[in-house]
Amino acid sequence: MERTGYRFAADAIKWFHAVFVLFALLGAPVALLGTGWMVLHLAVLAWAAGINFGGCTCPLTPLENRFRAAAGESGYAGGFIQHYLERSGLQGMPRRQLEVRVAWVLLAWNAALYLALFALG
Repeated sequence: MERTGYRFAADAIKWFHAVFVLFALLGAPVALLGTGWMVLHLAVLAWAAGINFGGCTCPLTPLENRFRAAAGESGYAGGFIQHYLERSGLQGMPRRQLEVRVAWVLLAWNAALYLALFALG
């Protein structure tokens, strides 16, 4: 595969990763579409919270970095969320602290969304 292909693969992984994170954060309303969607969202939410609470690196992050290196680009150190949120004013927050906060936000926000959905439904 030439550099353009590796760059495309790295970008595709980045966007898939972003959609995965957004689905974990905002996917509760899909529960209204059926039980299967709710199970999928809860699984994604559990994975995202578990990765962050556990201090682990999502396998998509090193995969994206590997494709970036193969494309002749530089990857990034740290986690996906830390890398892409640094531009939003969270510079300097230690990775571990950010991960734990993200996990709690994911759980609290989704608990509120599910409570609201079930109260309305």
